[in-house]
Amino acid sequence: MLKARLLIALAMLSVPVLSAAQGLAFSGPGGQPVVKLTAKARNKTVAPGDATVVAVRLNVLNGFHIQSNKPSDETLIPTVLEVRAPASVRIKNIVYPTPKQKAFSFSNGKQYPVYEDGDVILVKAEVTPTAPQASTALQMRVSYQGCTDEQCYPPDEATSKVQLVVGPETSAASTEALFREPEATVAPDLQLASQSNPFAGVVRDRGWVILFALVFGAGLLLSLTPCVFPLIPVTLGYFQGQASDSRARLIALAITYVAGLCTTYSILGFAAATSGALFGSWLSNPWVLGTFAVIIAAMGLSMLGLYELKPPAFLASKSGAKAGYGGAFVMGLLFGVVAAPCTGPATIALLTFVGQLARPMVGLLLFFVLALGITTPLLALAIFSGSLPRSGAWMEWVKHFMGVLMLGAAVYFLRTVTGLTTASYMMGALAIGAGLWLAFVEHSGWKPVSLAVVRVGAGTVLVLFGIAQVLPKGAGIEWEPYAEARIQQAAEKSQPVIIDFGATWCAACEELKEGAFRDPKVVALSRDFVRLSFDATDSRSERVKEVQKRFGVRGLPTVIFLGPNGKEAADRVLSNVPPSRLLERMHKTRGSASVSR
Repeated sequence: MLKARLLIALAMLSVPVLSAAQGLAFSGPGGQPVVKLTAKARNKTVAPGDATVVAVRLNVLNGFHIQSNKPSDETLIPTVLEVRAPASVRIKNIVYPTPKQKAFSFSNGKQYPVYEDGDVILVKAEVTPTAPQASTALQMRVSYQGCTDEQCYPPDEATSKVQLVVGPETSAASTEALFREPEATVAPDLQLASQSNPFAGVVRDRGWVILFALVFGAGLLLSLTPCVFPLIPVTLGYFQGQASDSRARLIALAITYVAGLCTTYSILGFAAATSGALFGSWLSNPWVLGTFAVIIAAMGLSMLGLYELKPPAFLASKSGAKAGYGGAFVMGLLFGVVAAPCTGPATIALLTFVGQLARPMVGLLLFFVLALGITTPLLALAIFSGSLPRSGAWMEWVKHFMGVLMLGAAVYFLRTVTGLTTASYMMGALAIGAGLWLAFVEHSGWKPVSLAVVRVGAGTVLVLFGIAQVLPKGAGIEWEPYAEARIQQAAEKSQPVIIDFGATWCAACEELKEGAFRDPKVVALSRDFVRLSFDATDSRSERVKEVQKRFGVRGLPTVIFLGPNGKEAADRVLSNVPPSRLLERMHKTRGSASVSR
């Protein structure tokens, strides 16, 4: 199940978990912090209205690494730099280093993007034109998750500060290696962005023309997303209702409609470039994703005929069914918002790119081109709408099928709220029910024969997909919540104990759950143990601190084996291990219990 989580939509970054985890400091060996910061400004003095670059060097303890800013697994905590600056200094962008791809003992050959000692985060800071000439401090705080080759520690943070001196003129830039990359031959803003964003890398390596072509292609792919589906029947219905005596007028109306959609996305790009890359944080929030899910589900239920959403009727009430160019443009504006929930999460990288560039016109143009790609199929539908059937069994069934797909998209968005296991069951139930309904119950009929074949075929595929989602993956160890009383009871009965310390952000913990903990031999042997599971996700909790301190838990995963006397009887498991190593420790612990009897 964990492997299915890898490389999911950008950023399902665990912002709420990260915030909850702050406040508990875990140190490395010898009590040393895993990360220390060294922050320096490129210029000793900066004149009002000028900008400088601040380099924040990550001094990572030997033998450790930290997660990248965009981990490849949503359960891992990203490295995030927060900068607190006075009103006289604006933070234009924060650029993270290119992570190193490395495999670890728990990853079974899978590589993870990580940062190591010496990596540098760059911050572009701009002094306002009215800033007084004085020394001011920028506060730096890096939230991170430190890991060794075998285990990951709970989230922690490191802080530092750097003094910016606002003077009458900007001093010469430092030549230290920390600041060399921003002064490369590529434009400074673009160079900063290219270190952490693929769009900027395309500009750097292939030029702007290729970037615009790729953005247009991305728009074509986004036109297949569930939120664009409602626009297909609505577009057909609207343009079929227009006067079709003139092909030229129909084409002009279609172009006006597309212009409205493009305007919505252009405004989105302009806002991103003006305010910075803020949309990514919204789209990583479960509440925002939950809202998207509700919107998509509402549109899906409408397409299934449960009720009717009538944006075209609303437009018609304002300007008449044949409102002409004004009505087509306004409809395009509104439907750009309708499509945004699905296309938004997929465009975070582009939003981040234009936000880092801080070039509003470039952002406007890029999103205009993206919108052109999204709306090209709709433009074709609008132009040729007069040649398509206005109704019929095929159109009705396809509309219902699209409604089912939209409900599936809603469940997909809800997975971060419900958890992957619950979402899998929800998806399975939806697919089975919808497959049976579309194949045998839906009232579009069975003629022509091609419709009957597609109905049965699509319904069968959905049912099989749903069954695969709900089939048991193999029973794992049955755990009970950690309780001190259970350990005492086990000691009184001379029972061995297994304690599994885990957290939702711990990748290796999930690997254990889906791997060794589901092995049939391990599951069978575990029944001879008292099996306790301790959730250490909320590291602020006093209870978490107390229990981890008692057992000397320094990182996760940690699996402890207690003998009948309540003392450890075997080496701890500190990483994802094969079933054979887990069985070895369990046999050793159970053997010590047998001897004690």
